[in-house]
Amino acid sequence: MTIRYKTEKKRNGINDKESYYARRIGGAIVSTREIAERLADRSTLSQADIRATLIGLSELIETYLHEGRAVKLEDIGVFSLSITSEGYASPEECTPHRVKAKRICFRADPQLKKNLKKVKFERVKK
Repeated sequence: MTIRYKTEKKRNGINDKESYYARRIGGAIVSTREIAERLADRSTLSQADIRATLIGLSELIETYLHEGRAVKLEDIGVFSLSITSEGYASPEECTPHRVKAKRICFRADPQLKKNLKKVKFERVKK
């Protein structure tokens, strides 16, 4: 399987020089249903059991992130919450109601990342 890409001209913000860069052509999104079907084919679990587990996992990840914890899924990676606030003149001004959850971060497991070296690419002509 290969990842398809096209080239796109972009202006470099540092020296205003235009160059061509690779841009991935989006593939289809894989649904929970499709994941459950494929996992069921590889295991003794039913699709319903797998879907219920994935939904439960999603809910647990959300709960742990809300508790300020990071979630490590072996061979997949770590999910964590990033926070932000405006800058203030003193620490006392940075009160809890001024802090916001910014995004959910994902850091891939080293083995998963290492396997990226095996990815193949195909350029799509215009």
